[in-house]
Amino acid sequence: MTNERSRPNVLLVVSHPDHESATWAIARAVEQGIQADESTTATTHDLTATGFNPAFTAADIAVHRQVGEVPADVRREQELIESADVVAVLFPVYWWSMPALAKGWIDRVFSRGWAYENTSPNGPSAIKELHYIALAGVNQDTFDRRGYKDAITLQLREGIAGYSEIAASSIEILYGTETTDPHAHQELAAQGYKLGADLAQRAQSAFDQRG
Repeated sequence: MTNERSRPNVLLVVSHPDHESATWAIARAVEQGIQADESTTATTHDLTATGFNPAFTAADIAVHRQVGEVPADVRREQELIESADVVAVLFPVYWWSMPALAKGWIDRVFSRGWAYENTSPNGPSAIKELHYIALAGVNQDTFDRRGYKDAITLQLREGIAGYSEIAASSIEILYGTETTDPHAHQELAAQGYKLGADLAQRAQSAFDQRG
């Protein structure tokens, strides 16, 4: 996997059905930031376009109970993650959490024996780095005042990444994405570009360490 590739790779997972949305504008900026480092590749994974089914089925329960095989569509997603040095999930905040598609992707793909309780000698999780980029329609004051930032951080970093013993994780929240101010959109894109550049550096470091 990583040692078979000549360059580090960032997997950018995007959950939004509208390519004209602020979410996708920022996703493209993140991708550009990653690719600005010519030594790093970006794989943008559009969950809507793939037709991935987020519903947790009886087959997924069997995997969790370790009495069934991983479904083919889930295994394809896991292989995509395995081909990356860093995974970043970018999504709009819905009801102070992830959209159902992104959450269902994690529910099914981050399976027991692979994402957590993994007995592999390479580590407790097949996912080495997991970073979240959450896009909030409201301003930061609203998030801070009502405790939304603490809530989503606890859920995603501790509840998912921490429980899975993923070696490195983070969450970045970009605020005010529902504005119609073009200058604000430019600033959001600039923030996204910087996040992409940071992800490229993380991927390069992880790639070098794994040799």
